[in-house]
Amino acid sequence: MYRILVVDDEKTERECIRFLIEESGMDLEISEAGDGREAMDVLRRMQGADILFTDVQMPLMDGLELIREAEAEFPDMKIIIFSSYADFEYARTALTLGVVNYILKPVVPQELEKSLRELIRQLEEQRDYRKKRDRQQSFLLQYALQRSISGNFENDRIGDTTLEQISAFQTMALLEFKGNFLENHSFFLYESLRADLKLDMESLNLSPTQALLLLRASVTDPQQWGEALLAHIRKAFGAVCYLAVSRPMQAYPSLKDAYAAVEGQLERHFWTPEQYLFWDGEEEKRGEDPDESDDNQQMLQIRRALINRDGAALQEGLDLLFSKYRTRSNQSQIYVKFVFSNLLTTLYPYVQPEEGGENPSLDSMISSLYLQPDIFEIVKLVQNMASRIIRNFSQGPSIRKEILEVTEYIEKNYGKELSVEQLASVVYLTPDYLSRLFKKSMGKSISQYIRQFRMEKAKALLTGTNRKVIEIGREVGYPNYSYFCQSFREYFGNSPDRYRQEKTV
Repeated sequence: MYRILVVDDEKTERECIRFLIEESGMDLEISEAGDGREAMDVLRRMQGADILFTDVQMPLMDGLELIREAEAEFPDMKIIIFSSYADFEYARTALTLGVVNYILKPVVPQELEKSLRELIRQLEEQRDYRKKRDRQQSFLLQYALQRSISGNFENDRIGDTTLEQISAFQTMALLEFKGNFLENHSFFLYESLRADLKLDMESLNLSPTQALLLLRASVTDPQQWGEALLAHIRKAFGAVCYLAVSRPMQAYPSLKDAYAAVEGQLERHFWTPEQYLFWDGEEEKRGEDPDESDDNQQMLQIRRALINRDGAALQEGLDLLFSKYRTRSNQSQIYVKFVFSNLLTTLYPYVQPEEGGENPSLDSMISSLYLQPDIFEIVKLVQNMASRIIRNFSQGPSIRKEILEVTEYIEKNYGKELSVEQLASVVYLTPDYLSRLFKKSMGKSISQYIRQFRMEKAKALLTGTNRKVIEIGREVGYPNYSYFCQSFREYFGNSPDRYRQEKTV
């Protein structure tokens, strides 16, 4: 529905125009004003109108003066004058001010209807053009953002307008749903966040389970903001998801670093599945490490590395354990020493004696551990022992073998639903540990790798076959056609059909 403001100092004239518009059946919301000053107040209150229909001769502020002032504040508004003065100078002045028609009183109903319908047609064309332009700009921005978070940003391919848009983002939030929620609900989710929570944001579909929100406003209280967002999603969609919120964007060197930070935060839900909200800097605020991972599971990973004689995997597992207890301030010293004494017991059989000497007894080493005054000395003691073991292990491809198994599994099953938990079970690792190993080895997260693999497969099928786009989407793991097209466009900057046309010309 379009809005029209009718301005005339004669109430009967305004009522006549209202009657004629309503009788014509045109979908117009009608407001009235009795002079130019009142008209400006009404326009400001309603933040502009689509059509201004005004008389010329009025007290306080005449029609021409009203037009000059209104156009300065609302330049997109269409203007029609109706007047009993058939004066050439009035008409010429009106035309220079951008008036689209000059109707003489008494108003002929057919002429009024014809003029208004023509204006509505022009407004429809302008609205369609703006939608198309905004959609194209949004596609370009999403494409640039996708490249930016993956570290493949190329300034020479992105215009100054898009660069300015990227620099306007203040906060990043990463959502992960249980199940492929986004495949069928992403559009409704984003519209709900914009309309109901008034979020000024851009959104990216990273996978059927993950979405990235980039906000043009800073979040001063991540905990309060995040809890409100999660509560809205539960209430509006009945969906459960995990959420990680970044620091202010200026705290990061690049979008890639900001994304890596929220991704790292979100990975913590593997250790604390009952916690749904994470934010960068949370540990500082809480004064403790919330990671309550299973120490027995960590020890199993270390034992596996020892059995495989895999020095790199052993060091990785130890680093995770060291990092966990270095930052923990609320754990009793007795418990920490108990954990590390078990670790010493696990490592001890693999320690080779120094040349010409013997290893200290395990009992003496454990006694020494219990006498250490702080965690740093305990870590140092264990690391010295582990270093001797690692030097005697082959730095072979054991970790790479596990990653290879995962990538091979993805290559064979990319058309099916894939999750980190499922992949972790394939190689008998915890999801968090696999995520860390994968990112360290491949330079990208598992979800990024899966998406890249699927998109490259889709590209090859688009350019190398004549198969329908909907069939290709299903084959590469996107049974929802619209979601596949949206994801493809965000990744390559073009829709699947347009990409095929450009690459097969």
